[in-house]
Amino acid sequence: MYSRAELTLEDGSKFPIWTFGPISIHPDYKRKGYGLTLLDYSMEKAREMGIGALCMEGKFGFYKNAGFDLASKLHIHYHGEPKDAEVPYFLAKELIPGYLNELEGTYCTPKGYFVADENPEEFEAYTLTTSFSFY
Repeated sequence: MYSRAELTLEDGSKFPIWTFGPISIHPDYKRKGYGLTLLDYSMEKAREMGIGALCMEGKFGFYKNAGFDLASKLHIHYHGEPKDAEVPYFLAKELIPGYLNELEGTYCTPKGYFVADENPEEFEAYTLTTSFSFY
């Protein structure tokens, strides 16, 4: 799932980026290339839609194979961490070359990611009415 996100630049202005996740592969099909194939396909579709850059929290060991690098190398800082910190699980990738144009900004996880924490009763009621389960 891709979601809108933004960087807060030094002057306080906002710059649009996107985030995504998670990618899930059934245990019987792990380590067979399906995750990377799915990710590459989805990023190509995102690029075609004009999405210029992605930031995400994940395992560098997997996502480096899809061209992600530590976000700090692209001058993107993770909220709540010192600006000079290399946060090993915070990754970024330009889908459109030059999209970030050497910008420097701070990323904050989109508010929608915390809906279960902010409204636990409503979230539980929602999960009980759906045909899928969370685990």
